[in-house]
Amino acid sequence: MKKKNLSLCDYLYVDTKKILSVYNQLTGAVVSAGDATYATVNPAESKKKYDFKIFKGDSGSAAQEGQGAQEQVKPHHLLFQELEQELVNQGQLVELSGKKMAEQIQDKEFRKTLKDTFCVKVTGRCVLEHYERMRKISEAFPDIAALINESNKAAVKSTEAYKELVEQIKVREAEIAKIKDRNARNIQQAPLKEQKKKLQDLLENHTKAGVVEPWILDGLRTWIDTFISGIINLRVYPDQEQMAVQVFGHLKQENFFDMDVSAFHFTYGSVPTEEVTMLGIVSSVPNPEDAAFNPHQEFLSGDLSSKEAVERGFRSVFRGFESFEQMVRTCRYPRVLVSPLLVYREMGGGR
Repeated sequence: MKKKNLSLCDYLYVDTKKILSVYNQLTGAVVSAGDATYATVNPAESKKKYDFKIFKGDSGSAAQEGQGAQEQVKPHHLLFQELEQELVNQGQLVELSGKKMAEQIQDKEFRKTLKDTFCVKVTGRCVLEHYERMRKISEAFPDIAALINESNKAAVKSTEAYKELVEQIKVREAEIAKIKDRNARNIQQAPLKEQKKKLQDLLENHTKAGVVEPWILDGLRTWIDTFISGIINLRVYPDQEQMAVQVFGHLKQENFFDMDVSAFHFTYGSVPTEEVTMLGIVSSVPNPEDAAFNPHQEFLSGDLSSKEAVERGFRSVFRGFESFEQMVRTCRYPRVLVSPLLVYREMGGGR
């Protein structure tokens, strides 16, 4: 009998601690994990090894007195799959993939249900926003742009059209140099200067890659250092025709299967062409009316004691800073924010 094709998963991100915590709560099993990390000379070759051990205490068993709980070693891939199945079995997982669900996510009544949902799972096209990588690129950007421009300049200079123009200018300069009358020579210089300008314009038009004002690059680095240092966001779009609907979360670098995040960029790209799946704990399902919540409301009355007035001053400053943070967090309706447990690409006939 021909075996049915099974789906295989390329696990890209695993939050081991949270997975174990959730699995413990769902099954009642006591799960421990040995997590060892070793590094070679090249940090990019660092690997993680996981050894999950499951201890299940059964009070109704006929275990002999003094016998310890039985130990079962469970491969981590099996644990991930069992975690998803347990979430489904216990009604703790909502699937948000596809056009129909993208429309549902925008329904305010459905969003109330999502607020009470523990985990969501979504599959779709995604974007990886690695801000430290962007910061590093911004630092090297002027040098990179200069390199590209020099390369373009060299390419233009190697063309036959450019070489022909240069040769024409040289011939014309030699002819003008033979003119003894100064006034006549100056008259002939004018069209030659115009020809040289055209040649220079031709060169500059092909060497203007990456013209960005320095203050923009400086501001970008300051913004990243202040508000989003170390942040890596993954945004998954359930339906490509409804780009405002996103399920996204912050990925911790140490939880990537390959801890060198550059490997993800080179393997899948910042905007992968293939769909990925993210499983995460729901952390924020904002609605437009949520803006009505104002923790500063208690200080709006004019009758305040001196202590309350001082507290209002401090907290007003903090609220101002929080406004900047809200601009960065970008969790607004109809988006859904999660704390990611797993990110993987599923392939094969089992889907």
